[in-house]
Order: sequence, then C-alpha cells, then structure tokens
Amino acid sequence: MGDHLGRLLDRADGSDVSFSVAGETFRAHRAVLAARSPVFRAELFGSMAEAAMPCITLHDIEPSTFRLLLRFVYMDRLPTDEELPSSSETTELFQRVLAAADRYDLGRLKLLCAQKLWESVSVETVATTLGYAEMHSCPELKKRCLDFFMADKNFKKVVVTDGYFWLIGRFPSIIYDIRARVDET
Repeated sequence: MGDHLGRLLDRADGSDVSFSVAGETFRAHRAVLAARSPVFRAELFGSMAEAAMPCITLHDIEPSTFRLLLRFVYMDRLPTDEELPSSSETTELFQRVLAAADRYDLGRLKLLCAQKLWESVSVETVATTLGYAEMHSCPELKKRCLDFFMADKNFKKVVVTDGYFWLIGRFPSIIYDIRARVDET
C-alpha cells in the first residue's frame, strides 16, 4: 500500500493542495495528510486559514526535510541508506526531520528519527543530539545520550566540542542533569 501511495505522491493526479517550501512546490492530498497527522488535519480541514488555501507557504523547514516528511506520510518508511546523503549530512537531516515530526505530531516518524540519530551518535554529535532530544521531547534518546556522554572516555572529549557549547547555551537545564550524574559517581 505504501508503494501505491508513494506513486500517488510522485504524480500530481488528484492532488488538492500544494506547499511552497523555499521556492519548491510539493503537491499533496489533503485526505492523506489529515489521516496521518492531527496537525495537518486541523490546518487543512479545520477553521485555520490554510483550510481554504490551494497553496500553503511553509517557513522554517527545508525542502529536503519536507520531502522526506511527505514521503514518510505517504509510504510509512524512511529512505534507504543508499537514498540518503553522506553520514554528517544524514545526522543533520534527521535532526531537522525530528523537529518536523514533532511539529506535525508524527509520533512514529519521531521515533524512527530518534533511532537513526542514536545509531549515528558519536563524541562529535552527542551534545547536539541531546539538545534535539530535549527540545523535541524524546526521553529515551535523551537518556541514551546522557549515558553515552557520561562514559569516562567520552566526557572529556565531548566537553570541548562545538556541540557542547551550543548545548550549554541553549539548554542550561541539561547541565544540571549532567552535574547530577557526575555527583552520583
């Protein structure tokens, strides 16, 4: 069924709404979007202005992120590893998709993004991933990142990364979580 819906997304047949994202246009079907996301349902069938608009302009989302989100909505799967960009770009893509999944209340996509982010966690990425876990309410990912962070060999390396400085600037409360764990040991 996902493949059939994916083909529907690839063609403009029957589409009844389009989205403009940074100059790119994405055609879609209101019923499919509404069936998968309560946020899309409210926007497209509720009393919001978007319900009457044939083309909706989205801000604060990149075309590659929205493309992946739409593909997931229609096909209920993430792209294969071969369909994804290089590993550093993939981590950033899944961070952005996690944010979009949270924004559109796509719980399964959010879980899959959290899993992908965990699979690619490293000393260089753990602080940023921890920030995204905090920002988008992913408690399991947050716990795993904190566990990774607190490992002796990792702690000293993580605290000198750009991601760590970003983390303490944006989420000072996480520093309290880290200090509490340090005090426990």
